Parts: sequence; structure tokens; C-alpha cells
Amino acid sequence: MTMMMASWEHSLGAWLVIGLLAVCCEASQHVEHLGVAIAMRDGKRLTGDVFLPAAEGRFPTIYIHTPYNRQFGGAPLPDELLSTELRDRDHYAYVIVDWRGFFGSEEAAVPGQKPNHGHDTYDVIEWIGQQSWSNGKVGMWGISAVGAVQYQAAIQKPPHLVCIVPSSAHPGFPYQQFYYGGVLELYHLGVFNVAGHGRGQLIKSHPTYDRFWKAAERRDDLSRIDLPTLFITGWYDTHPGLKIHSLRALATPDKQHCNDMKLIVGPWLHTKIGQRRQGALEYPAAESFADRQTMRFFDYWLRGRTDNGWDREPTIRYFQMGTNRWKGAPAWPPKTTTVKYYPGTGGRLTKDLPGAEKPDAYRYDPKNPTPTLGGCLIELRKAKLQIPNGPRDLRQKVEGRQDVITYTTDVLEENLEVVGAVRVKLYVSSDRRDTDFAVRLTDVYPDGRSMLVTDGIQGMKFRKSLERPELIEPGKVYAVTVKLPPTAQTFVKGHRIRIVVSSANYPRFAANRNLDRQRLLGPRALVATNRVYHDQEHPSAVLFPAGGQSEEPQP
Repeated sequence: MTMMMASWEHSLGAWLVIGLLAVCCEASQHVEHLGVAIAMRDGKRLTGDVFLPAAEGRFPTIYIHTPYNRQFGGAPLPDELLSTELRDRDHYAYVIVDWRGFFGSEEAAVPGQKPNHGHDTYDVIEWIGQQSWSNGKVGMWGISAVGAVQYQAAIQKPPHLVCIVPSSAHPGFPYQQFYYGGVLELYHLGVFNVAGHGRGQLIKSHPTYDRFWKAAERRDDLSRIDLPTLFITGWYDTHPGLKIHSLRALATPDKQHCNDMKLIVGPWLHTKIGQRRQGALEYPAAESFADRQTMRFFDYWLRGRTDNGWDREPTIRYFQMGTNRWKGAPAWPPKTTTVKYYPGTGGRLTKDLPGAEKPDAYRYDPKNPTPTLGGCLIELRKAKLQIPNGPRDLRQKVEGRQDVITYTTDVLEENLEVVGAVRVKLYVSSDRRDTDFAVRLTDVYPDGRSMLVTDGIQGMKFRKSLERPELIEPGKVYAVTVKLPPTAQTFVKGHRIRIVVSSANYPRFAANRNLDRQRLLGPRALVATNRVYHDQEHPSAVLFPAGGQSEEPQP
């Protein structure tokens, strides 16, 4: 298991934990207890490091339960990767523990038995609460897998756990984590396997929303989570919609702490929460924002700093890209109005309804699929999963191909503020019984750059239901809606808006082979001729949720 994690250690999820550990080790006057053996209920022991303030006393604790190796603090780290804000060595104790079966806790693994992280985190938290240096208040922090494990801890309700900060993590094991519009998220599955989670073949063997996925949803009783929670994600994070939905799913009115659950959504990638540069763009106003707000959250709940204004923060803070401003909302999505744009002849995207126009057609070859560039991906340098992620210029690698269609507005005469999930309703046909339609939304700059904002895909056989796929009739026109992941993007005056339509976004999504899956024999892949219609009878349209809340005071 340890070897399976070797590549994953180089993600920023690991580096943030490592950075925090390195910071903890800098001050020699602070007290350190390294390699502490912490007894679990089954008699096994997990290994952790404890970092205490220099002064004697009882302190609140920030607890990190990690598969990313607690001892990596000695590694040379680029300055820009260090978590410089998430530290307070004078007022907090820090406890960092290796997962059961990983690194220092490798010997605690039980052969043939999957670790119960809920039980393990419970036991560590209660151990912390009994220590002479603890004031009995524990908060959990962490990104990615270190964030997801916090939900498992919260379900167990350890008495000394006061609050959690799951960053870039959603609870449970949902179907939508691996299938988008019924299409396998191939790249994410690869990352999932590299991270040592396994189950790749099992996931691929359940392509529909079947009893396997429904049972997985019931397995974790999320209704038990009722404590102050700060959810953190980004518009270019993996599955931002799932992570935003976590707030809505957990902050139900019947819970004592429903008003103490808040969400921050920045312009961030999964492994670059709080950094200035995301993909090919920079967002200075978002730099270190997540760490600063996290410490305000911890100070309020763990140190009793009720004067820091945390209770007056809006339920949701989100970053409006384009104008690059933080905004607030009481719920998601904010109230918006729908603005429609219609694809037309010659690649036009206008507010005018189409007239008598001919469809656009392209050939989609599964052996040469339209490639992925940018978007909600995790870039792992040592795992051969290195597709550039985040906002990227699609002109050359994607838009210059023959198997895509682009539709672009004229230069905007005023800003269009988009907040929420953009829906692209297409009227389409294919000469095959199955195919996919992929859509990317870009912001076209005055200098010509076509920067990816968000993208999605829809499998045609899943157009009606994720549970019961239904093949299409060759040549028949169908209405299909491609729902893009949520975003907050202002297309500013002087820019243009573009949608890019194709039938693949590979390897982010598996390439559809255009086969009749009911046939047992036949070729391994077929070329499809796919069409997009835009006429009076078939008015394809892009539906933008426009508007949003008024500007919030800047932090």
C-alpha cells in the first residue's frame, strides 16, 4: 500500500500537509514529540507526531489524519507551495497521524481488512482529549483524502471533536464521482487508482446508476454529521458540484449546527487551493484566502475568539472570475435570471432565434478523439498523468481540429455575469446508435486567447436516465442537454463567449466507440458522423444563469 502512494505524495494535497509539518519543525523552542504510538481499540497502534507551543498549558489541537506521510517535512519544498497562513504555533497543538497501513502506521494494517478510518480517527481524537497539553477541543483539517476522512470522523461523533475543515473533498462514494452524464471519468479513475484506492475494475463494471451505487450512498449515515464545518473547494477542483452540494446535503434545518456550516469556493484547482496561479491565469485576490479564513474559523470555534466576526460571514463565499471579486450568498445557487444565446450558421452565437439553417456536421473517430486540455484535473507529475489543468487556451490543440464545432458571440458591449451551472441544450443526430456530445465553455480575450471556463459531456444512451440506458436511432434528431459544472465567471466587456462542441474530451472522459452495445460481435470502434441542428424547429441554445448577489466587502 505504501508503494502505491509513492506518486501521490507529490500532489499539493500532500505538500500542504508537508508544508505545515515543515513550518511546525522550524521553531526549535517549540516542543516536539515524534513517532508517538497511539493505541487503537483493536490493540493496534498508529504513529503520529505531536507539535506543542513553547509555553506550558492546555491548547486546542488541529489534527491531520493523512496517507501522505507525516515525516515528509524534511523534503525541500518550493516556497510557493508552503502553507504560510495555516499556522499558529503559539496557540495550537498540531497532531499529524499516518493512516493505518501507511508509512509509520504500516504495521497496524490487518491483512484482508479495509481500515475503518472513522474508528481510527475517533480513537486518536479521544486520545488527544485526554492529554495533559489538550484543552479538550479538537479541529480537523486537510485537503483531498485528508479532507474526506474528516466526514468519516464526524459520523462517529467523538466527544472532543469540535469542528472540521474538509478541503477539496466530498463525503461518500457517489456515482457522479466517476461518471458524468453517464460517461466514465477515465482520468479521474486513473488518479484514484494511483492514489492507492483501487477498485478501478469494480467501478468500470457498474456504468449505470445501479444498486451498487445506491448501496454506497446508504453506507455512510451523513445525517449524523452535525458540527461546525467549513467546506472549501474551487471552480477548477475535481467535481466542484459535488462539493458544493455537500453543504446543502449536510446543513439541514433539523441540525443544531446547520447555520454553522459555511462554504468557500475560489478559482482554484484541486491541488492548488489558495495559490495565486491556477493553470495559465493568476488570481491575486484569491491568494492565501482559504488559509486565512480557515484560521478565523478555528480561532472562533477552538479558541473562543467570538470577536473575529466569523459568525457574521455569509454562508457561501465565492470568487467571481473575470471581475476577480469575492462575493457572498445565503445559499447556492444564488438567485439568477436565465440569459439565452443561440448557435447559428457560420459559428455565430447570438441572442437571436435561428431561422431556416442547415445543421453543422463533423466526423468523430474514437481512435483519434478530441483531446483534453485544462479543466478540473489533478496533474500528477510522476504518475504519467500530466495533462495541463485549470484555465487553458484551447485554440491550437482543441479548436483547430476538424472534429469540433465552435460558436462565438460578437464582442460583448457589456458584462455578462454568470453564476451557477450553464446548460447547453442541443438538437443532435448521429449515424450510429450511440455516441457522446461534449461541450466546453471558453472566455475569448481581445488578444484571441480562448480560455477554458468549464466543460461537460453527455452520453446519448443516458440522455433520459442514468439507470436505464437507451440507444438512439441513426439519423433521428434528439434534444439533449449537457449540464456544465457550476462556475462563477463574468464575461467582461470587450471579450467574447464561445462554446466548443465535439464528441470527445479524452482522456478526461472515456472515448465512446459508437457501438451498438446490444451486439456481441462487430468492430471495436466505429467512426460517427454527428450533427448539431440550429433552426426554427430545433433551436439549440446555451442557457446562462446570470446575475448573482451584490458585491461583498473585501477581506
